[in-house]
Amino acid sequence: MNIGALSRSSFLLIILLVPFTIFAQEGKEGLGVAEAEKVQTLQSTTVTARKAEESAKDVPFSLSVISGNELENRRLANLEDALRQTPGIEVDTYGGSDTRNIRIRGVGSLESVSMDDTSVVINVDGVPQAVASATLNIMDIERVEILKGPQGTLMGRNSEAGAINIITKKPTRHLEGYLKGEYGTENTFLTEGAVSGPVSKTVSMRLAAKYSGYDNQVEYYNSTEPITEPRNFAVRATLLWEPTDKTDVTFSIGHEDIDNMTGADILAPYDDEQKTDIPKDSYDTEKSVDRFTLIFEHEFSAFDFTSVTGYVHTDANQQQYIYNGMIYREFYGFVPEGSMTRELEQKAFSQELRLSSKSGSDIFWVTGANYYRSERDLNNVDAYDTFYSIGWYNADLYKTFETTDIGVFGEVTYPVTDKLKLTGGLRYTWDKKEYDTDWTANPSNPSTIRTASDSDEMSESYGTGRVSVSYAVREDTNVYLTYARGHKAKGYNDWGNAFINGYDNDLIYDEAEIDSFELGAKFEAPNGKSGLNVAFFYNDIKDDHVMVWNHMDRVSDVENFDTESKGAEFSGFVKPGGGFTITAGFGYTDAEIKTVPGGSTSGAKEGNSIPNSPEWNATVSIAHSLSLKPFWGFKAPALVTTVTNRYIGSREGDPANTFELDSYNKLDFRIGVMSENLEVYVWGDNILDKVYDLYGWNYGASMVDGADVIVGMPSRGRILGVGAAYYF
Repeated sequence: MNIGALSRSSFLLIILLVPFTIFAQEGKEGLGVAEAEKVQTLQSTTVTARKAEESAKDVPFSLSVISGNELENRRLANLEDALRQTPGIEVDTYGGSDTRNIRIRGVGSLESVSMDDTSVVINVDGVPQAVASATLNIMDIERVEILKGPQGTLMGRNSEAGAINIITKKPTRHLEGYLKGEYGTENTFLTEGAVSGPVSKTVSMRLAAKYSGYDNQVEYYNSTEPITEPRNFAVRATLLWEPTDKTDVTFSIGHEDIDNMTGADILAPYDDEQKTDIPKDSYDTEKSVDRFTLIFEHEFSAFDFTSVTGYVHTDANQQQYIYNGMIYREFYGFVPEGSMTRELEQKAFSQELRLSSKSGSDIFWVTGANYYRSERDLNNVDAYDTFYSIGWYNADLYKTFETTDIGVFGEVTYPVTDKLKLTGGLRYTWDKKEYDTDWTANPSNPSTIRTASDSDEMSESYGTGRVSVSYAVREDTNVYLTYARGHKAKGYNDWGNAFINGYDNDLIYDEAEIDSFELGAKFEAPNGKSGLNVAFFYNDIKDDHVMVWNHMDRVSDVENFDTESKGAEFSGFVKPGGGFTITAGFGYTDAEIKTVPGGSTSGAKEGNSIPNSPEWNATVSIAHSLSLKPFWGFKAPALVTTVTNRYIGSREGDPANTFELDSYNKLDFRIGVMSENLEVYVWGDNILDKVYDLYGWNYGASMVDGADVIVGMPSRGRILGVGAAYYF
């Protein structure tokens, strides 16, 4: 889909206004002070973290819930921002749409080896998303559930460290919706809206759309022109059919375009000079994601049945210039020339069938089976390299990866007494992976090897599970002790190229395993005015992954390290009165490398800290609602204010611990006047104007002066803006 800015905005308005001709109902009541206070609701009492409805307090592991209202109130416009607001979550990215590596409590790949090498699974309405297709866009969301600790029992593959569940808003039986627009500095803009209501006596529909963008924080060398202007367009339609009071059928179809969201390496320290020296317009990225979800739910007398069918199709094309002049003048003393185009296509199908206990049952249980199939093509084409012309970059490279995963699972929580509960869960998984690749040298490549190909397949089966004991100290307070066994399947290195020379030593990365222990307590006041979660954890990880990259000849290798993490987390909220709501969370994580394989070329040593894993992190948010006297036509207005500060401590930049990423505070605010159906507001993002590191990488010793050449990707600086929203 290729829609210009004007036509996209027009399309957005059309799809939101068309349903008004269908829904012949009165709009919902306007937002006043009472509704303004609802905006500050902090968590959903009922969650589906274990794939069946239950109280968040009864879940026997750490769980953070961010409601859609809180996402709005804190202006958390994408998943990445929401995750960084959560204690214990670490996100590495160099700015691209599929460059994320997520760790929880220091658990996960030290450096990601492939798109399959992820330790945190992202589910959208129960459908697992690959890293390439996982949406960063948060649009019309009911809540986000962040599950900490191994979730292999119920979530299966790629949940060694935890899981993230994104639950979108469902169609309603009454007419409701909203329109929202924002504009800020650096050409930051957002247009979003949704409309929901009944179509017939048994069918309801919800439409949501969003178009947003900004100017890239990185500029061309010796200019003030941004290297790209990222744009994101998303639309989703959801149909809910309720043929009986016990049966629901939900069908959702969504499309997302992500353009010009390009990753970049910037010479550090960049301070106020966030520049790259590349030819103009040499970065060009287009990505589209189509999602289809069908959910069938039926209430039987003794249990609930759920079927979740999902299909995700991702297409991406990224043209990238290889040699940033600022970096390579430092590294080589001169600037080579080279470019490549990276093509990605992935088709993923998933089907899950499960049975679960009815909500509120004394015995909680869930059991089911899951099937997952992925086909992924990853190609490097239209490439040339004048510096290392004999290398694998100066060629066309086509790779295909196929994954088939089947799992059966079950978990039960049994009340031994009124206060004491025991939980046990098991999953058994069969995993098969296949790989095929072809390489053809360019005419300018002087290598005597002109073509090469390789193929391989592997399979493994494994068990995961958890056991837990929980005790209700009081009706409002639970304590628990949980042990969980996690597993991340082995796979193929996306960047492996030794096959060209007849080797396969860089092809396969081993499976990783984790033994995790957690002692915690959860408190929720009956009046909903306060809550507190406390957790102490210890993780023992075997054979997690790091990719070692040689920038001289652009050859990658995979190494497996044993690691360990331990620490504590505290999070809670209080409503002291006077319209105030205060939420806070902080965490301490001590994550280190325990063993380094013999012959490692990574430079890492035993006892080194895990990269980009800060010891200390914290978030504090203060929200306030104040009734105002009517003015300027506003009836029963309320002043709604939210101020949030996130602190991330200093952390090591690489496994060898050769450089450090600085600590930072990120301070945001949103102040608005809300009255009946209308809200107008001003907002500020990163108002301290702190340019912090999104990630870092050590290229190695400079050939010019021997000093380490450090690169990274800077965050955006201070952004200020205004916005308005209309609710009906």
